[in-house]
Amino acid sequence: MTAILQQLGLDSTFYTQLMVFFVLFIFLGQFFFKPFLRLIEERHRRTVQDREAAETMMANAAAKMEEYQAKLHVARVEARSELEAVIAAAKTEEAKVLTEARDAAKKITQQVSFEIDAERARVRAQLELDAEALATAISDKLLVRKG
Repeated sequence: MTAILQQLGLDSTFYTQLMVFFVLFIFLGQFFFKPFLRLIEERHRRTVQDREAAETMMANAAAKMEEYQAKLHVARVEARSELEAVIAAAKTEEAKVLTEARDAAKKITQQVSFEIDAERARVRAQLELDAEALATAISDKLLVRKG
C-alpha cells in the first residue's frame, strides 16, 4: 500500500492536508456555511411572507375599493333621489306661486275693469251734465243773437 501511495505521490502531508481539510470543512460549516444558509433561508422566508402579505393587502385594498364603489353608488342614487325630490318640490312651489300670481293678476285686472267701468259711468254722467249745460248755453246764445 505504501508503494501505491508513493506511486501516486501521496506521503504524510496528504493526511495532514486531509485532516486540515476536514477540520476546515467542519469549522467553516459551523461558523460560515450554516449561518449563511440560515440567512438565505430567512431571506427566502421573509420574501415569501412579504409577498403573501402584499397579496393579502392587495386583496384587502381591492375589497375596500369595491366597498367604496358600492357606497359611492348608493350615495349617488340617494343624491339623485334627493335632487329629484327637491326638483319636484320646486316645481310644485313654482306652480303654486304662478297660480297665486295669476289669481292676483286676475283680481287686479277685474278690479281695474270695475274701476274703469265706474270711471266711464262717472265720465258719461258728467258728460251728459256738461252736454246739457253746453246745449243750454248754445241755445241761449242762439236765442240772444236772434232776439
